[in-house]
Amino acid sequence: MLDQAGPLDLTDPVTGALRATVTRPELERLARRGCRTHPDRDCGCAVLDRPPAVDRYTPTPAQYRFVRARDRTCRHPGCRRPAARTDLDHMRAHRDGGATDCTNLCCLCRRHHRLKTHAPRWRFTMTDDGVLTVTTPSGVTRTTRPPGLHTPAVRHLLGSGGPPPDDDDPPPF
Repeated sequence: MLDQAGPLDLTDPVTGALRATVTRPELERLARRGCRTHPDRDCGCAVLDRPPAVDRYTPTPAQYRFVRARDRTCRHPGCRRPAARTDLDHMRAHRDGGATDCTNLCCLCRRHHRLKTHAPRWRFTMTDDGVLTVTTPSGVTRTTRPPGLHTPAVRHLLGSGGPPPDDDDPPPF
């Protein structure tokens, strides 16, 4: 039975990536509705996925839930401020065409949000699955992954095939 108080987080069993967050009423509504594309058969369509992008600056409540569940803390290397006490920041600025989409939103505490936005020559980039890379003005680069997202080496150990990659993860700045 689902907890009435909070959402359920669904992860990919192979990669560990967060696929969706859903509340009990949302899940019940989806179960009643079923697949709208193929209502007469079991098509295997994903009825749950990350929240869709919106055409505005402010993220939706579903996007807040998803990104905070994915990130769990401020994503700046070495920072452990809980996600509930962070800002959702557009990695590519909204004013520069960055989408209000979970693939472009990241939890950053106010200090690191300001660093990213205002400090010269700092570079922040993020992949669609939430892997954040931060490069300092001196060229030092650090990468953080959402908790639970399996590295390529872990995926190899779980049996997804291929040789294990060189997965050195240096300490924070």
